[in-house]
Amino acid sequence: MQALLAGFNPQARPLYLEIARCIENAILKGQLSYQAKLPAHRVLAKTLGSSAVTVRQAYQDLERKGLISSGVGKGSFVSLNVNLSDGIKGRTGDELNLSLIAPLHAPLISPLSIQLQQLSASNLPAFCGYEDDEGNQEQLAVLHQWVEAQGIRCNQEQLIICHGAQHALLVAILATTQVGDRVAVERLCYPGILSILRQTGRVPVAIEMDELGILPQSLSQQQQAQPISALVLVASCQNPTASVMPNQRREQLAEVVKGSPITVIDDDIYGFLTEQEIKPFYHFAPKQTVYLNSLSKSVSPSLRLGVLVVPNELREDYINLVRTTLWLPSPLLVQLACQLIKGGDVAKIAQWQKAQATRRQHLAKQLLGELEFVNQDHERHSAFHLWLYLPDGWTSKAFVEVMRKQGVHLSADHHFSMDKPQRSAVRISLMATPDLNKLKQALGLIRDVLLRRT
Repeated sequence: MQALLAGFNPQARPLYLEIARCIENAILKGQLSYQAKLPAHRVLAKTLGSSAVTVRQAYQDLERKGLISSGVGKGSFVSLNVNLSDGIKGRTGDELNLSLIAPLHAPLISPLSIQLQQLSASNLPAFCGYEDDEGNQEQLAVLHQWVEAQGIRCNQEQLIICHGAQHALLVAILATTQVGDRVAVERLCYPGILSILRQTGRVPVAIEMDELGILPQSLSQQQQAQPISALVLVASCQNPTASVMPNQRREQLAEVVKGSPITVIDDDIYGFLTEQEIKPFYHFAPKQTVYLNSLSKSVSPSLRLGVLVVPNELREDYINLVRTTLWLPSPLLVQLACQLIKGGDVAKIAQWQKAQATRRQHLAKQLLGELEFVNQDHERHSAFHLWLYLPDGWTSKAFVEVMRKQGVHLSADHHFSMDKPQRSAVRISLMATPDLNKLKQALGLIRDVLLRRT
């Protein structure tokens, strides 16, 4: 109870927003853990000297923001897990850490060494200072060619360089929405998206999904109920489900968007893994879409290069936001990335990563074939991860703990959901370990535990 009341001002008005503010702070600071039960309306009202109606209004405000969930006869519980490190652990010496999605390093080392030497031998001081707000035109030209190779038709002036995909996502959300706006997200989505929305005062709205991605009719229904300003979409190898939205579904979704004021932020960082005929969502609704890509999954997160394709008329707004949030991306890292692109290394590395991902998906199908996961029947599917449904009787929390004791780290479903997931599941990274035998060992342990073979 003490954590709930920290900083509470009984004179604030309206009082229900003050109550909601205190509880929200406690949740975001981790003082209230995931699924912690909140006091009943009457109990908290008595403590605060307010009414049960006021507390109910506060809880409704928190539920609208996706911070808590309530059920008749069950009470109210924290639905946001802020301790992301519990679900996604950084790379360590533990080769059975299957919680982190990252490309393999092997194909990068040699070309990176060569490009570093060339950079050192060139006009190195030119990339050690502050760039003009408009950006380095030679670098922009290289990045424009790279973006067009991903299937994006645009002008070079539409490109904005950011410090990685997460920074690009932050800039895009700040540019397309305002505090208090409703932003649509996939019902199961990457926690970094939810973190940005909540930390910037946007309200996430969950859109229903199936194994092909979000349902256009669900977005339409939410938009009709209350206006939505933007949709953050990961249509290719979606995180965490690994679903791939077919072109037909993308066309249907584009029709919904075109009849609304919604701006789509098309996060295409996994697009290189899809089949050639799959087109970025940007292709279907370019006037209402901001395209986002980076090298974090196809090459390496160390290059910290993110790229946005934005409307010409809004370019200055985006440049100002980059300067406000970061000042500027590292010219040195951007130049290094551009040299790798220009030399053809990025394209080769991306293809190598895709081949590895396909191979590991096939291995997972062999070892986990008696279990159920998304895209299980797709023979040509390639993704860095899979979304494994747990058999009846298992909760994700219990299973993750059991596997942790066996030295295997996984990501539980509640890290990716604003409410209680409909089915217990875990996300498994198939690229977290460079050693294929270690991956086979980890997947074998997962299979044996779930099928009660241990």
